[in-house]
Amino acid sequence: MSDTMGSLIDKLITIDMKMWNNQEFLYEVRRISFDEFKENFVSTEKQKLDLFNSIKKCCDLNFQRNQIIDEIDERVTEIIEAKNSENIKFQQKKHKTY
Repeated sequence: MSDTMGSLIDKLITIDMKMWNNQEFLYEVRRISFDEFKENFVSTEKQKLDLFNSIKKCCDLNFQRNQIIDEIDERVTEIIEAKNSENIKFQQKKHKTY
């Protein structure tokens, strides 16, 4: 079963929240000098790995976010086309999760 519009929006919100939480370190970087950055983020191998993983996760989440936005766009287009073609009534069945 394909995702409903509501489930796609739910996925988008969830990914946006994960992106928000994961990008907090970027705001910290924005407020510090380069020397502080080197000391706080790249002075040890663990810090380098943590920074790399955070950046990679941000990229992965952004990619997922864009895919879901594309799915929402396609779904909206399908709904509009269904509504405009020969007066077909578009109805999407609800997905129950109980």
